[in-house]
Amino acid sequence: MKRIVFAALFLLTPPLVFSQAVSPPAFEVASVKVHPFPPGAFGFGAGGGGDFRISGNRVTLGQATLTFLVMTAYHVKDFQISAMPAWAGDRDQRYDITAKTEGEGTPTVEQVRPMLQTLLAERFQLKFHRETRVLPMYDLVIGKRGPKLQESTGPRPAQLPSHNGPVIRYVLLDRSMADLVAFVAIGLDRPVLDKTGLAGRYDFVLEYTRGNLDGAAPDVDRSIFAAVQDLGLKLAPAKEPTEVLVIDHAERPSAN
Repeated sequence: MKRIVFAALFLLTPPLVFSQAVSPPAFEVASVKVHPFPPGAFGFGAGGGGDFRISGNRVTLGQATLTFLVMTAYHVKDFQISAMPAWAGDRDQRYDITAKTEGEGTPTVEQVRPMLQTLLAERFQLKFHRETRVLPMYDLVIGKRGPKLQESTGPRPAQLPSHNGPVIRYVLLDRSMADLVAFVAIGLDRPVLDKTGLAGRYDFVLEYTRGNLDGAAPDVDRSIFAAVQDLGLKLAPAKEPTEVLVIDHAERPSAN
């Protein structure tokens, strides 16, 4: 009788399950090569330059700096990356990356990001930690008299900039406030944050001077700040708490 009881207990006891570590998302195959600049080509800094494309299950990043790779992998801006190693600014430290994801489907950008994170950890030995820092910014806010914006009537062909003497006229059609912020920030010395709360799509017209190529002051000095005010908006100096990735360690990539 005891043998029967023990047998029954054995049958009712669930088998032991041994947990296994889940591997991080990764590309099926990936090639990392230094971009072959021709002799005498112009140098560059460690900024966020590069090209990122997804076509089918093929992912390519061309002429990508380490800064650009981190920006793409972790969906941050260049001002949110600190302590990048000095060698990242060397002339021969732009990379061409060709990778393939599993299956035949086309992955989204958000699906590719963690795969690129794994590649950075394995090939570049990237290690970092996160900090919150208070950084100087410009807040894009609505002016005292309200916005003066033209709502978009839908997508249309892009327009090239036009000149009226030293003043350049830019027309941005069917754009969001995020698009405007990205455009305005190009010529400024600090990041711009959208604090307007406007979620629509608009046609923006901005007219301002960008200086002469020889460094001489133009006859007419119309700043981007004035151009933004014409839209009923304002660039207000501010300091904002921002999450920053502080690079603790990175190496030149290992061989494929």
